Amino acid sequence: MASKEVLLSDDGTTEILMGNEAVARGALEAGVQLVASYPGTPSTEITIALSRVAKKLGIYVEWSINEMVAFEVAYGAALTGLRSMCGTKHLGLNWKLDPLVVSAYTGVNGSLVIAVADDTHPHSSQNAADTRYLAKYANVPCIEPTSPMDAKEITKRAFELSEKVSLPVIVRLTPRVAHGRGIVKMGKLPYPEAFREAKFEKDPRRYVVIASTARRRKPWLNERIDKVKEIFSEGWNETIENGGEFGVIASGVTYLYATEAVRNSKLKDIDLLKLITVNPLPEKPIVEFLRDHKKVLVLEENEPILEREIRSLAQMKGFNTRIYGRDSGHIPRAYELNGDIVNEALLNIMGITNPIVVHNPGDVNRRIPYLCAGCPHRASYYAIKRVLKKRGGGIVLGDRGCYNQGVHPPIRGIDTCICMGASIGLANGFSHAGIKEPIIAVIGDSTFMHAGIPPLINALYNKAKFLAVIFNNSITAMTGHEPSPLTGITALGEETRKIDLHRLLKGIGIEYVKILNPFYIKEAEEAIEEGLKYIEKESKPAVVVFEYPCAILERRERRAKGIKIEKPQIDWNKCVNCRICINQTGCPALEIDEETGKPYIIKEECNACDLCVKICPTKAIGYRGE
Repeated sequence: MASKEVLLSDDGTTEILMGNEAVARGALEAGVQLVASYPGTPSTEITIALSRVAKKLGIYVEWSINEMVAFEVAYGAALTGLRSMCGTKHLGLNWKLDPLVVSAYTGVNGSLVIAVADDTHPHSSQNAADTRYLAKYANVPCIEPTSPMDAKEITKRAFELSEKVSLPVIVRLTPRVAHGRGIVKMGKLPYPEAFREAKFEKDPRRYVVIASTARRRKPWLNERIDKVKEIFSEGWNETIENGGEFGVIASGVTYLYATEAVRNSKLKDIDLLKLITVNPLPEKPIVEFLRDHKKVLVLEENEPILEREIRSLAQMKGFNTRIYGRDSGHIPRAYELNGDIVNEALLNIMGITNPIVVHNPGDVNRRIPYLCAGCPHRASYYAIKRVLKKRGGGIVLGDRGCYNQGVHPPIRGIDTCICMGASIGLANGFSHAGIKEPIIAVIGDSTFMHAGIPPLINALYNKAKFLAVIFNNSITAMTGHEPSPLTGITALGEETRKIDLHRLLKGIGIEYVKILNPFYIKEAEEAIEEGLKYIEKESKPAVVVFEYPCAILERRERRAKGIKIEKPQIDWNKCVNCRICINQTGCPALEIDEETGKPYIIKEECNACDLCVKICPTKAIGYRGE
């Protein structure tokens, strides 16, 4: 990521920024005062960037406990007249939706921008839902940049638009914009002049949103959306005319694919409409574009939302323009687009034989994601599987976080993975459905704080019988090692009250709580077995907390302190080549020697967690002198 100095570069300078960093810079140039987010790929870097410069500029940045809370924090600031923002991935917008819909009815007094990064492929999410549907559902404006430079400028304009129309505004990013890099020209940072004093003027008829308020405010919201449509029709979208009868309307990164395609000499006469404003649809520039073209290809990432609206608009206006896109079958319905797909679609529609030979790289070996060497979750899964094997089986319900990589062979540690907190919620359902096997819900520490507490209280209240196992690795690891309420550190690096997990669990009424190091395999297995016996006897939920730092975090701290550790090695004279160390742990620090066919340890990868040392049946793995 860019350094603090780069993010604070002077007006007029140019820097190479990631799209997410460009969004952060745009927010700064707009005078943002408060930012609240929850980590989620591909959006996390927005808030990381802002947290790095927050103290220097005097703005407030936080990692909130979940996305709904983050939105409400930013919304609260916007009601007091400040410019605020929250960053989220598309899944986090689901959590924000309840207050987001209501915020459109109350409106805001400052600015409220929600930067949403959709995982359109998806690369690291459980679905590829399209944010633009939720923008329509919530009746809020949505704009979409095409590049990092665009992202900075569009974010700036989003703050201005939000304040002008008194509505929250969504800036939609897709992975190639969020994580792509480009040259960005820096504007002026307006601090300290941009700072405003927070002020809230009471108005129950506006802010106490009961049914009568909603009825009264709905016409106001409709008028605001009409106003946005009018604003979007002038100066937001760009048309490039090349004199042809064929046109392309493109939003987001697909516009870059289209401009690349028209460099092909056989496609040079294609006209382009760069559509930044995706909700509400700006009718004026689109109608003008449709009027001048017999065929139009609509390019967009994910769902054919624009294509359908533009086709409907053409029909309403009585145009005979033929609309192409995903619905017409010329663009694939699934996965991200790229330049080759767009080029092929254009040539196909125009009836041109493709003169370009697309290189086929051939088959690429599949790389299975895995838990890091020394990851405590590996030991946790090992203990859980050992206990369930002795009991003749059981069901392990997984959750969102790096520990869901435990689904892959050889660990195969979880049977489900749905959404944040669902492991415990599903366990409630499995229990009351009458499942007889042991039910275990595994959930990470940050995910537990985010969404695991309510379903655990529900389990206690409604007498669900299952064991919740919390994997506490002291950090929000999967998204880049952000702090959580269990770390005692804020987004600004300041020390704060560290939530005591044991007291929290006891405070909500959980009687069986055991907290221990998962690398103590015997004790870990005993805690799980005791917990399952407690559940059978008492018909109540129980909790085991496996507590050990993330391997990357541990290695980083050792390096900072100059601590060197001895790594175990394998004595091939004792090794019987049972391969239990590899086949039961899947540790990436263990490989097979090509000459002997026996395991060996890659010292550079090994974190000296000793799991392989403890499970080797012949004691072939150990340290010098043992």
